[in-house]
Amino acid sequence: MLPNVVPLNAARDELTGLAGRSLFLRTLDEAVTADAGVSLLFVDLDNFKAVNDAYGHAVGDGVLSAAAERISAVVRDGDVVARLGGDEFAVLCHGVSDEARARALGERVRLHLAAPLRVCGRELRLSASIGCRVVAAGGAPSLDGLLGDADAAMYQAKESGRDRVELFSRETQARQVRRLELADALRRALGTDQLQLHYQPHVDLASRAIVGAEALARWTHPELGAVRPDEFIAIAEQFGLIIPLGGWVLEQAVATLARWQAAGHQHMLSVNVSAAQLADAAFADLVDDLVTCAGVSPARLCLELTESTLMSSSGHGIEALSRLRDRGHYVAIDDFGTGYSSLAYLKRLPVEVIKIDRQFVDGVAGDPEDAAIVASITSLAHAMGLHIVAEGVETEPQAHELRALGCAVAQGYLFSPALPVDEFDALYAAGLPPAPRRVPQRCPRREIVDEMMHQIGIPEEAL
Repeated sequence: MLPNVVPLNAARDELTGLAGRSLFLRTLDEAVTADAGVSLLFVDLDNFKAVNDAYGHAVGDGVLSAAAERISAVVRDGDVVARLGGDEFAVLCHGVSDEARARALGERVRLHLAAPLRVCGRELRLSASIGCRVVAAGGAPSLDGLLGDADAAMYQAKESGRDRVELFSRETQARQVRRLELADALRRALGTDQLQLHYQPHVDLASRAIVGAEALARWTHPELGAVRPDEFIAIAEQFGLIIPLGGWVLEQAVATLARWQAAGHQHMLSVNVSAAQLADAAFADLVDDLVTCAGVSPARLCLELTESTLMSSSGHGIEALSRLRDRGHYVAIDDFGTGYSSLAYLKRLPVEVIKIDRQFVDGVAGDPEDAAIVASITSLAHAMGLHIVAEGVETEPQAHELRALGCAVAQGYLFSPALPVDEFDALYAAGLPPAPRRVPQRCPRREIVDEMMHQIGIPEEAL
């Protein structure tokens, strides 16, 4: 039997041998009722679904079993470790009512989980987001409140970058209350004019012509004003609203495409697709129905997914994308280079467009390493017959360097922020100003980048 687990005659998780959810809740309730001070760690493995989908359930089960052993190995005798379900674990620490001690335990768990792991012949690295709720003697909340607080702290750890420990605090509680309130408000906002699509141009770097756009959801709350997209999109994903929100975005985007097509415009429109949408069995049919009813050419609609979403997609999701691509739609990988894709996997994905992440664009005109990364991505894309779009272009030196490195199309504040549809149409009609004639200063130590580009096969005329 694993250390620190409940006795064999108690209800336990079959895979890991740890306490199961119902037993853990009873044990936690008894500890809180005893009112002697406890700490609760809520442990969630980062990106477990991606590992499970990529390598199969045998590897996934091995990872869960190894995680159970590693957590159990670092807690104290008498503490209770449980698997709550999926990749979620919990640790009940009796008599620990000091935040420093609780955080130290959480850090031990995090570091032990992070050590290299070999499962079914594969070497993997785990990380975990850990939320910690400390309850002093005489200050016990309700059981539901305690679990909710620990879960909120864990969610804060994920929001803050993952692979970290977060203690529950009043600020955490305030953020959780805001999330709940925003989730309720977003649910009511769906289908109202609080939500709008804005459109950011895709620009040809040589001619400065607008050749496409990305549709981006914007929410203006009647009392709070503009809610940041990263905040309300995360809330939509957390509270099960991403599928109705994503469906609304698709409907609006296709309606805009139909109007552009009727006016004779030829540009393409990109729409972001979430992992939940891709996993929905009705997703491909929804896209088909919307495009067919609107009379829009499928080649005008590009479905944009992040690298991590594509890599973690099930066989069903990849099949749905392949079906849509076969019907003429384009598929783009967003934030390329920031995830963990392999070239072999990329070759099998139904992708036509690669979007270079802004973190590489930021330094492309001043950092030879970023320039070399962009050069390698463009070389790879050209070799595979893929289109390239650079994101987050804000300066002329960046635009100039991207063009020199083989990237033909870009978007960013240098050209325009995302605009309401009427303002986008006016910008398209007026056209963007041409690039300045003066050539901006090129990347320092340019000879280093030139040599790298030669080594990966960029022709001389592109330099």
